[in-house]
Amino acid sequence: MKTAIIDVGSNSIRLLLGTYKNGQWYNEPKRLWTTRLGKRNDDGTLSTESMEASYKAFSEIDSLAKDYGVNQCFAFATSAVREASNGLDFMEKATTYCGMTYRILSGEEEAAYGFKGALRDRLSDSLHYATIDIGGGSTELALGSKDSIYWSRSYPVGAVRLKPLSDEGPQRVWEETRFLWDPMMIEGTFGEFIGIGGTITTLAAIDLKMAIYDGQKIQGHKLTRECIEGIILQLRYMSRDERLQVPGIQPGRVDVIVSGAEILTSFMDAYEVPHIFVSEQDGMEALQQEVFENYDETVQ
Repeated sequence: MKTAIIDVGSNSIRLLLGTYKNGQWYNEPKRLWTTRLGKRNDDGTLSTESMEASYKAFSEIDSLAKDYGVNQCFAFATSAVREASNGLDFMEKATTYCGMTYRILSGEEEAAYGFKGALRDRLSDSLHYATIDIGGGSTELALGSKDSIYWSRSYPVGAVRLKPLSDEGPQRVWEETRFLWDPMMIEGTFGEFIGIGGTITTLAAIDLKMAIYDGQKIQGHKLTRECIEGIILQLRYMSRDERLQVPGIQPGRVDVIVSGAEILTSFMDAYEVPHIFVSEQDGMEALQQEVFENYDETVQ
């Protein structure tokens, strides 16, 4: 079986193509189109510019999926689409550009899928883990073990959403978010905090001075609080052109990576987290497995 999973996020649209064979997935490197759906109109609706950029991306994705020979093409949309009054109309029109089925996830669903995708290979140790996913429009936290996800939150803070606040000064994001985070009640022996999503994988790529992105090297990379603060100080006063010369930064994240990193340091300070481990796997892999299981049930 071959699947195409599309993540319709607030900063970018991502594509995961994969083949299930002999009991396991063989996935292609994820592809990304920066469309900035999270940069919405004053009334909260998706902008014409971001929607047109997204439709172009969907057209390209449709061609790639057909060339790959997919059996199922499934998209999931997150905060930018779910918060916009024209989000549903946007997704309906998107299906005319790409032959796909889709869901608009709630914040809690987004957190749960991220947890499952990042930790599916680690939960056998029975420890309890927490995940953080800093997107363009929202940040999701989840806590659980192999038995269940028993705590999750979605917060309306993201790298695109808080960029204007970050531009006001180096402490503004921290000041606005330091009292945001709810107490996290861990119900067993704790393992680690795991970071997922484009902000955190980009920080890992910067730390690794990665001129060419390599998901295998990103997987499991350790980011300390001090390291992240160092990256913020390095990038904050650089021009866009100077940031583009820093290994590890993709052009579509150049102007929002500082705000995303500041959200991460706020989170780490609130929960006294000295470091996180990075997972290149996230909700896309969890949705991929779910689509496969549902498809498998219908053909048997």
